[in-house]
Amino acid sequence: MFTQNAHIASLLALYVWDSLDGEQGRNYASRYQPFPIPPTDIARYLSSDVSLIVPTIDWDIDLGKNLLTWLATSPLEIIFVTLENTANKLQDTLEAIPGIKEAVAASGTTIDIVTVQQANKRSQLCRGINEARGKILCLVDDDARWTTNQVLTQLLAPFQEDDVGLVGGPIGSYVPDERQDSKIITPWEVAALRIRSRRGPGMAAFFAHDRSTNFTVSGLTMLLRAEIVKDPYFQYLFTHDIWAGLRQNTGDDGFITRYILFQHQLPHRKHSSIPTKQWRLGMQLTPEAEVQTSILTDSRFAAQSKRWYRSGLRLRLTCLLYEPGYFGMRRTAPYMTRKMVGGMMNPVFTTIRLFLWCCLWLTNPWVAFAWLLYVLYNWFSGLYRFYKQFPYCGSKIWAAMAADNLYLVSDLYSYVTLSQESWSNRSSVGEGE
Repeated sequence: MFTQNAHIASLLALYVWDSLDGEQGRNYASRYQPFPIPPTDIARYLSSDVSLIVPTIDWDIDLGKNLLTWLATSPLEIIFVTLENTANKLQDTLEAIPGIKEAVAASGTTIDIVTVQQANKRSQLCRGINEARGKILCLVDDDARWTTNQVLTQLLAPFQEDDVGLVGGPIGSYVPDERQDSKIITPWEVAALRIRSRRGPGMAAFFAHDRSTNFTVSGLTMLLRAEIVKDPYFQYLFTHDIWAGLRQNTGDDGFITRYILFQHQLPHRKHSSIPTKQWRLGMQLTPEAEVQTSILTDSRFAAQSKRWYRSGLRLRLTCLLYEPGYFGMRRTAPYMTRKMVGGMMNPVFTTIRLFLWCCLWLTNPWVAFAWLLYVLYNWFSGLYRFYKQFPYCGSKIWAAMAADNLYLVSDLYSYVTLSQESWSNRSSVGEGE
């Protein structure tokens, strides 16, 4: 049995580690510098060099508004990839968007619809990739809302560097004005806002330290060099990604991030049609580059979150144990590797922490009580900052508190359901769950 002092020392060590780790992350984040925007006459790529590829099967209700924000940046083309039996419905939806004809004429952008027979996001992406004419391809989810007409200009800036292969930007949450009301907003929306609001600082810290990201460049909007994803080698690996005998449908952004960072280490890399090169990420974390996503207002967010956690766990296991493996990953992205290992150890350290807390309450309840007050003070301080940012969430702040403690069950659930696979959204988001 631990002695009384051992309980305190062990628990203190865990909290000191958390504090130092957090301070280190904030220090790295403070060093982040965005990529400079080149003058038009020396820019290597313009928005007219970009093809947008939008896979969809059951499009977002705000697709029309989102499409207008994409057109405001004047890309070369927008390619929708849907099912054969929904193509006409999608065509009718696009034609019915108020102001769409004027926006298309002003931007000079062409809009096309291509189809596949079965819903599979990765296959749909490849279909769009092979149809695209742009030098830079932008993979976009249909619920992506671009906040400024400078999004493409901002996200193209990192491609001034020859070795940047994949670019992402900051991701925010879109809450319509009419829902920014404490009487209207749901607990599901509050939980989503809380979860997404914590990712931004980590993106800056990862990139500033080793030019990686906190595990995945968001598939909400990501830009890639066309030569990389048009490579048959990439497309074969992308569409033949197998987990527990199942062909992967989701997790496309995690696969692409892993491929860009570590493809130069793959033993079968010789089969690629392009020369071996160590590609890097470009994270353009500026307000002008922000892309927002709509938030599900009901329990469908729970099903969506389960898929996110499951895909994240698969990515971590694949990176650390298979491709490229711990040591290969560490050579390219040491900070990302350490944080990923730490994330995998969360269930272990959570169990140890709970055990030490129980021991402390039994052996020295007054110390435990004082310590608990300190922990709660820090937690409530963070919740207060969240409330100040989103004051309309105040009446349902308990949902943010629940989101903060979701890790207590999310890892276990992800392991138990690791072999499940689906891609569905909006009205069908919960199917198969």
